[in-house]
Amino acid sequence: MKNRFLFLTFLFFSCSNSNEEMNINLSIDGFKKGKVYLQKIQDSALVNIDSVFVQNGDIIKLKHKIISPEIFYINLDISNSEKRIEFFGEKGDILIKTNLKKFNSEFEITGSFNDSVYRNYLKIIKQFNYNRLDLIKQSINKSQKKELDSVIVIEEKIENLNKRQYLYSLNFAVSNSNSHVSPLIALNEFSKSKVLLDTIIKSLNKEILNSKYGKRLKASLKKIDDL
Repeated sequence: MKNRFLFLTFLFFSCSNSNEEMNINLSIDGFKKGKVYLQKIQDSALVNIDSVFVQNGDIIKLKHKIISPEIFYINLDISNSEKRIEFFGEKGDILIKTNLKKFNSEFEITGSFNDSVYRNYLKIIKQFNYNRLDLIKQSINKSQKKELDSVIVIEEKIENLNKRQYLYSLNFAVSNSNSHVSPLIALNEFSKSKVLLDTIIKSLNKEILNSKYGKRLKASLKKIDDL
């Protein structure tokens, strides 16, 4: 009877721990041998939280206990942050498929609701950035030709583009208040605006407010109030 009780206790805690974990299955086409790291930002530093040595192109398995969804990184070389995959991790099974040649530019992620929301956001932000870069190139070109009137027009376009991106980020954060992406956007884009932080906080449900980024968001608003 005692042994059965111990077994059931062990089984209970094993299942509990399993339910709290993020389990990553990573496939890297062309990657035959080497070390893979799972990383996250902790106390303003990028730290390794799991790693595995791969041989013969095996399926890579990484895991981490999740308190609340947040940003994680997959890295093949800890000395080169430009080669890492950024993704929104959460509890459950997550599948990541990529290839060695275009490791961090052509990858697919399934199994994370918050990451799918994050990808939708980044897709539009990427387009804003491309448009901004194109306008900056035009401005430099016109400036070199001393076409100052054209430069002024282009700078106005850049300013309008920045305003549109700002509004897009705000609308996205409020419209996706059921996602942990919302407080992250607020922290990255509106950390100095009391009105906008308050607007986004009021749109979040209790679960999001009590998450890692939700708590940081409330702390950021309190910091403004204390000034």
